[in-house]
Amino acid sequence: MSVATTTTSTPIGADPPGRGRQGSVRRRPFVVRNARLLLAWVIFVALFIVYYRQLEAFRPREARTIANSGMTLVIAGFGQTIVILTGGIDLSIGPLISLTNSVASRIGDPEAPRRSMSLAATAALGIGALGGFINGVLVAYGRLQPIIVTLATASIYGGIALAIRPDPGGTIPFEYTDLLTGLFWGDQVPRSLVVLAALVVAWSLFRRTRLCTRIYAVGSSEGAAYMSGVDVARTKVWAYTLSGLSAGMAGLFYTAQTATGNALAGNVYTLNAIAAVVLGGASLAGGSGSFIGTIAGAYVIAIIPTVLFFYDVSTFYQQFFQGLILLASVSLGALGVLRVRNRMERL
Repeated sequence: MSVATTTTSTPIGADPPGRGRQGSVRRRPFVVRNARLLLAWVIFVALFIVYYRQLEAFRPREARTIANSGMTLVIAGFGQTIVILTGGIDLSIGPLISLTNSVASRIGDPEAPRRSMSLAATAALGIGALGGFINGVLVAYGRLQPIIVTLATASIYGGIALAIRPDPGGTIPFEYTDLLTGLFWGDQVPRSLVVLAALVVAWSLFRRTRLCTRIYAVGSSEGAAYMSGVDVARTKVWAYTLSGLSAGMAGLFYTAQTATGNALAGNVYTLNAIAAVVLGGASLAGGSGSFIGTIAGAYVIAIIPTVLFFYDVSTFYQQFFQGLILLASVSLGALGVLRVRNRMERL
């Protein structure tokens, strides 16, 4: 009985496709793998240089203005990044920012700044986390589309915010606003940079957790993640809860930045947070992205109006160019999905 042998077309001594001489899988160069993330930072640096050249002098006050202008969006983008990594979307972030801002402005008391703002911070973070948890339960266990769920809860959270704060107002203690948005180290460094550094550290630690690994797995392939033993529903609940918690933190920073309450102020952050995440290199299909890119995307969106103002561009055209940025960012996020679909159609 003869034994048939099979041969391969790989020449003797050549490496298998996709592998090096030691049998390891070849990885694409860093620049190629992180092209969109790096592009976001290149755009931000270019805009910052334009901003810097238009100033007579770049003093700590100007540095504080730039750092504070995008920080609320950066914090909101932290949570939106996590949700988008799962392949979902959170349209309730803006109204949650408004709600937590309205609550904080109601509780704030200049006569008792520490006690009142500690209570306000606790209430805002708790409300944000609860709102995100509700979103997660409805999406994960109710098996409803994230865009529908968060659009509905956005209306609810926005309505509660209007009930709490019908008119803009409220008094926020100066100690609280200076703690988050002022200067330190001899009035030379913006305090908001400390917040930014804390978020970067938090993201670095989060990337090393099993929860983050599961979030990426769910976004890459929900079915494969389930077959691998990942509790998909629980992972989604955690993702939306963290998004709500981030919205609460963003509401607190916005309260410190404006020193007042406004039930409609947070609405602008809903789409801007999505745009910042996608500009930073994340895919709307899920499974790909990084908060480091979101930081650049957020500051790109925040600095554009200032740069346009220096060039005497009218308010109408400012909104026009910001709209183009939003449209371009969402289109970039859709390109990955279109490529996958085209490849599947060719099979």
